[in-house]
Amino acid sequence: MTAAQEPRGGSPSTRLGRYELVARIAAGGMAEVYVARVRGEGGFERLVAIKRMLPNIAEDERFAEMFLDEGRISGHIESPHVVQIMDVGRDAVDGTLFIAMELVRGVALHRLLSAVARSGERVPVGIAAAIVAQAAEGLGAAHTACTTLGEPLHIVHRDVSPQNVLCGVDGRVRVADFGIAR
Repeated sequence: MTAAQEPRGGSPSTRLGRYELVARIAAGGMAEVYVARVRGEGGFERLVAIKRMLPNIAEDERFAEMFLDEGRISGHIESPHVVQIMDVGRDAVDGTLFIAMELVRGVALHRLLSAVARSGERVPVGIAAAIVAQAAEGLGAAHTACTTLGEPLHIVHRDVSPQNVLCGVDGRVRVADFGIAR
């Protein structure tokens, strides 16, 4: 998930498992995404993205299972062009489901395209081709992903959109949000 956007909703002091939520960066119909901090022994500290299921949605077992499926399925995809899943959990205090993932420092493709359009410019063909090629590589990795036992998963994203393609400041494009994948 991207961190280049301005945080919305302030800075919660909430903890979710071992993660301290720092700032909300996105919200949708099923979940909110936060920048979070995780700390460990010897001064270890890392920023991650936390996708937290909305409490009113979590009460529906079908949606809870879909959310957990997203984490389980995405966790099998190994590609520099897919947002990496680090953890899937349930908060011990209130039972909130969450997915911890790589924090992508950059911007969602839809924001990049909007900014370019506002400037009256066009995305150069070479850059557009690189974005599409890297996203396709991520989707290809999803389609060929296997379980830990080597069984093919044949994952199909089903929601490839500019909101789910993240352009990192490192020049890498990553596909995100396998929430409705099959």
